[in-house]
Amino acid sequence: MSGRRVAVTGVGVLTGYGRGVDALWKGLASGKSAVREHSARLGRKAWLTYPMAALPCDTAGLADSLPNPQFVRQNELVEDPDLVGIADCIAQAIRDSGLSYDPRENNVGLVVTHESPGLAPHVQSFFRFGKTARAWLKSRSRFKPPEFLYEQQSDSVYRLHSFLYLHYLSAVFQLHGFTLYNNNACASGAFALVVASDRVRSGEASAVVVAGGDVPEDGTKYRWFRDRGLYSTSGTCRPFSARRDGMVLGSGAAAFVLEDLDGARAAGKHVYAEWLGGGFTSDGWKVTMPDVVGDRYRQSIDRALAAARVRPEEITLLAPHGVGAELLDHFEAESLARVFGNGSRPWPALLPLKGALGHTLGGCALVETVAALLALERGEIPPAARCADPDPRLPMGRSREEAFAKDWVLLKCTNGFAGQNGAIVLRSPERSHAARRD
Repeated sequence: MSGRRVAVTGVGVLTGYGRGVDALWKGLASGKSAVREHSARLGRKAWLTYPMAALPCDTAGLADSLPNPQFVRQNELVEDPDLVGIADCIAQAIRDSGLSYDPRENNVGLVVTHESPGLAPHVQSFFRFGKTARAWLKSRSRFKPPEFLYEQQSDSVYRLHSFLYLHYLSAVFQLHGFTLYNNNACASGAFALVVASDRVRSGEASAVVVAGGDVPEDGTKYRWFRDRGLYSTSGTCRPFSARRDGMVLGSGAAAFVLEDLDGARAAGKHVYAEWLGGGFTSDGWKVTMPDVVGDRYRQSIDRALAAARVRPEEITLLAPHGVGAELLDHFEAESLARVFGNGSRPWPALLPLKGALGHTLGGCALVETVAALLALERGEIPPAARCADPDPRLPMGRSREEAFAKDWVLLKCTNGFAGQNGAIVLRSPERSHAARRD
């Protein structure tokens, strides 16, 4: 698609290392993973302890600093840790970009992604035993179980509608342009970015905010993955390692502000990257396993490179999905080898992040793209995101280790559950200048 060029002018992030880009980079540079023992609570009682990269802060405290506090209180948004985490990242990104708009009339867009909106408060609602008991004593329907259950759950069930996240966030930040909610599993952030970039490129929106995340800290998602044999038995996620034994969850959220590149430069804004393009496919096969025959993950990467008009050898940094599971990492390595060569030539520098951040589910593409941009700005692979003992059985070429040049190109790949495959390409501001001169 021709049209305006698109820039990333602001980012916000929340991870197991803490709030903001400084906390994220400090954690990655420390060489230590954010994964630690986490005690999950349903109601007031802990029911599970397991390793994950949980947030070191309470999301309820983050809600206090959001815009439109009266709306936040009236709609009890503080009860939803996922929504508050996403909102906090939006506030960070808007502030970071210096985005200015009339709250009464603007065409700033909003694209939001999350795998299960409203699920956390809905799950917790089943464990408010004291409140439920008092309601039962007062209810005229206490001897009509279906009616009583409807009375108790109708509000939290209604809040499962995904459009409410768009409503709440649009109201908190007074955004009145194009809106879209998408859920493409782990690839959600990649899909969200390409839709948002199209709105800016076409001129439909002056700016678009993209945000997503997941705070899976109540234990229910952990049990789902554990019961299916996907969770690490050692409690350590080791992407592409000879010792990998499964995934580990992480809480995280991220937000981006996308704007017209030329306008951002004219305004003297800091530009993290220029958006180049994305590519996508869908397996239509299994939920938890990729279609190892269809080769669609590789196709999504090829489509992203074609959209960006970039050759594989031009990629400076590759941020793979890398969940740390035996079969899934092998499948991904095979797919990447069809793009970058089966060891016949050097691969781009590799940035597998889930060992440090955990798997942030629907937020992972956005969270890990923020981390990748920080690594490129600082010119190094941080110690916590290095593959120390790559599996020699995997068909992966030797990664380039030299310091990043200022004219880098980033490829971020995701192959999510239900066969949702996506890849996106961004390039450095310096290379954007050179492209304009050419």
